[in-house]
Amino acid sequence: MKKYQHGGNINIKYDFSANINPLGMPENVKKILAENVEKFSFYPDPNCTDVIKAISDFENIPEKNILCGNGAADLIYRIVSAVSPCKALLFAPSFSEYEKALLDSRCSIEYCYLKEENGYVIKDFDTDLLKDKDICFLCNPNNPVGNVTDMNILLKIIDGCQKHNVILVIDECFMDFVLNGSDLSAKKFLSCKHVIILKAFTKIYAMAGLRLGYVLSENETLIEKVRNSGQPWSVSVPAQLAGSAALQNTYFIKKTAEFVSAERKFLIDSLNNMNLKVFPSEANFIMLKSEIIKLDRLLKSEDIAIRNCENYEGLERGFYRIAVRTRKENQYLISAMERCLENG
Repeated sequence: MKKYQHGGNINIKYDFSANINPLGMPENVKKILAENVEKFSFYPDPNCTDVIKAISDFENIPEKNILCGNGAADLIYRIVSAVSPCKALLFAPSFSEYEKALLDSRCSIEYCYLKEENGYVIKDFDTDLLKDKDICFLCNPNNPVGNVTDMNILLKIIDGCQKHNVILVIDECFMDFVLNGSDLSAKKFLSCKHVIILKAFTKIYAMAGLRLGYVLSENETLIEKVRNSGQPWSVSVPAQLAGSAALQNTYFIKKTAEFVSAERKFLIDSLNNMNLKVFPSEANFIMLKSEIIKLDRLLKSEDIAIRNCENYEGLERGFYRIAVRTRKENQYLISAMERCLENG
């Protein structure tokens, strides 16, 4: 049986390994699910009509430029299947699901390794790296680091993809956790037919178990190929109901971003006081480096799960990612880490 780094059957009290909204699922989403259980016996709408209309209103994007899927991971695999790439460019470290999807399709991968001394930030980009590539994935904010790509660098990558005819998948699944994240989104560049943006309800609305994600693109040919690459009933009835309801919460994202910003500062300040190497983050998670290479195992004895990042391409033993949780949970984590570092 495959061992997953987070999610699934984690029998632990404090889960900092999964980057789920600490405010939890919106109450109106819980209510709509409870009130519509009888509808779960029907086949779902394969076109996701209602939820796509809600996404269209929320994103201010035409419905024809939106496609829903069974979470972001489902859409990553479907995009790769639709593009059928021979060569890909990935930044490292970054979300490992891109690599898995590409390898499953027997696509060769070239890595653009980010440097620790730069905080794993893309400081510059050589567009020649895109020569002979078919697809490139950019995680923004980047997972597991949490930094947002500078707009000038983003533009340079987009221009390079246009020049070399490369599909650029920009994963913005964590952008809603960033203060003023909408200003940093690549949506303003969707007129470029090479750009496809990936988003999900999973993390921001604490709906990981329901599985709902979507892509935005003005490349209607690509959208249709991605649609045809998956099964017709990929988004369940409860996921569609929950998605439509979640988007009715006008101030939920702003409230979340402000809450996460305050708690992230608390965590970063506390971790810096422990003489750990903490990398700058604008998302709902923080990456750190510790000389204690078994920190995750020590914290497990404290009933805490964190994400060991040694299996990320471009990282090694001693790198960990922690989610931003509530103040009570964050204080418990800090106290437990102080004990581990003292006894480690």
